[in-house]
Amino acid sequence: MEVSLRSLRLINRLFRKPIGITRRYKSVNYAAVKEDVNTDLLNSFNRDTKDGGAVPVFRRALLFPTRVALQDEVGIYTYAGLHQAATSLSNEIAAQLVGESERTIAYMCNNDASHVIVQWAIWMTGNIAVPLTPIHPPAMLKYYLGDSGASLAICTPEYEKLLRPITLELSKPLLITGKDKEITAQLYQPNSAFLKSKSEDTLIDVGKTNAWYGSADAFIIYTSGTTSKPKGVVWTHSMLATQIASLHSAWQYSGDDVVLHSLPLHHIHGQLNSLNASLAAGARIRMLPQFVSHNVWARLLGMGEREEAKVTVFHGVPAMYARLLADHERMFAAARTADYVRHTLAARMRLMCAGSAPLPDTLANKWEEISGVRLLERYGMTEAGMALSNPYRPVEARVVGCVGTPLPGISARLAVKHESSDVLEPLVTVESPVPDTQISLELLGLAARDPEQEWKQPTVTIHKQNDSGGYQGELLLKGPGVFTRYLNRAPKLDNSDFTSDGWFRTGDTAMFADGRFRILGRTSIDIIKSGGYKISALQVESAILEHPSVADAAVVGIEDDSYGEIVACLVVLKDKSKLTLKELKDEAGKKLAPYQLPKTMLIVEQMPRNVMGKLDKKDIKKRYGKELALKK
Repeated sequence: MEVSLRSLRLINRLFRKPIGITRRYKSVNYAAVKEDVNTDLLNSFNRDTKDGGAVPVFRRALLFPTRVALQDEVGIYTYAGLHQAATSLSNEIAAQLVGESERTIAYMCNNDASHVIVQWAIWMTGNIAVPLTPIHPPAMLKYYLGDSGASLAICTPEYEKLLRPITLELSKPLLITGKDKEITAQLYQPNSAFLKSKSEDTLIDVGKTNAWYGSADAFIIYTSGTTSKPKGVVWTHSMLATQIASLHSAWQYSGDDVVLHSLPLHHIHGQLNSLNASLAAGARIRMLPQFVSHNVWARLLGMGEREEAKVTVFHGVPAMYARLLADHERMFAAARTADYVRHTLAARMRLMCAGSAPLPDTLANKWEEISGVRLLERYGMTEAGMALSNPYRPVEARVVGCVGTPLPGISARLAVKHESSDVLEPLVTVESPVPDTQISLELLGLAARDPEQEWKQPTVTIHKQNDSGGYQGELLLKGPGVFTRYLNRAPKLDNSDFTSDGWFRTGDTAMFADGRFRILGRTSIDIIKSGGYKISALQVESAILEHPSVADAAVVGIEDDSYGEIVACLVVLKDKSKLTLKELKDEAGKKLAPYQLPKTMLIVEQMPRNVMGKLDKKDIKKRYGKELALKK
């Protein structure tokens, strides 16, 4: 009982609200905000879409102005409030650029309402948004500003000191947007006479026509640059609309959702899944300035939140779930408290996704055990947004370690090089129908969802039959949800990025078996060729992570005269744990063939990972390669 009381006191201090533990749990029905929809405007949007146009995310706000769009650490903002603040800023941008459009504008804001306001304002002026992050050093920010050809940089006051010297060196104007825009946005509060007057009488539709946006660029997201210099991926408004419609269909976004956002916004994961797809559905976003485990736990459990603001959707990366899991063991050790946490999440969370890095089996299974929620694993990248996904329903069909099938609007193909040439020969192609990008009342949470709008089964075409029924090769992607060009890089036929018939080469090796895809890793660094065998580093990592002493692991191929490459592993141990290579091999050998087992091991204090939790294996090989090599 003493342990239980200590746990309760910790939770009370952490969440600043007393909680009562009860054994009666009930699911909550999240009713959508009831409001009149301007059907003429909705029909107009859908006609424009049918004619090849695209409705930008900021314009969709006109359909649900009184709804709460976002809540950050400062305040609450309706769609009308964000739209009005963005309109005001767009006038300043237009003045800076003397009315020019189709220019790139780089911007740096916190993860709060200011980010949405600035992004919408850029789009309202018909320009292209380039999100920046303060975690990058000045030299990298200078590269982004130069490579993107930014005509203007925008930031909030706290980042002026960082950006001012860079913009002066590059002779680029810098616009500082103050808190007045967010204050303007907060004046539009729900259920107020002031809001009703503003939203109905003075909220003006601004920006280009939907037909214009149908062929215009929306933003540029830079790749992580793990294999080369970061490249700017050009996202069009049409590509964004296709991706949004795809996620709405496959994962059933709606205006009822309350989305917890703690992802960085210079990555497509945070931009698409948590931000734009949610805003396009009229959902409510609970935005945190950054991922901090105990703050995320507080929001997931709804501590101190009104009923309508309690979180129902969360998108994270495996490293986030690992941190949440570690803190769960520390914070919720008492059985009754853990029981409360599990039932609260199981009853409330509609969807919890994992991606951007491989999801270890042990982590996925442990998360389901402590939360009652099976994570939905998916595969995406900057160039293709969300491309492959496990099913939303039935939950039981989500297979740990697999990434499912192509999302709507995506075709996926596995191909291998011809024996006597570099030509890629297709093995299998899996295609999902293109989603309907028109806006529906069902999506807005104002009508029952039509089953016909849900994710359809893909079609599978076998190009080269084999006896095993499984296919392994390079993963290629194609469709309206996939990008078509990098910024400042002239397209070439049959190059390292695209095949001659337009398939994007992801650089990942994958397997297709039993109707689903499994990612085996980066072809260049995660497929280890050792002693005549092709070994998936991700498969070896998954087995190593099941060892009870291992907290984190990375597997790389180290050049070797005898084997070509050897399997080597870098390991972070759990507190007060010890481990030898023999002990590791004995345990991992229960799931791996002898040739897959690591030949060398190095224990380190911290694993090199980027902000999205991805292992930086180039850095690992550069930093630890000599120590990981076989001693001759």
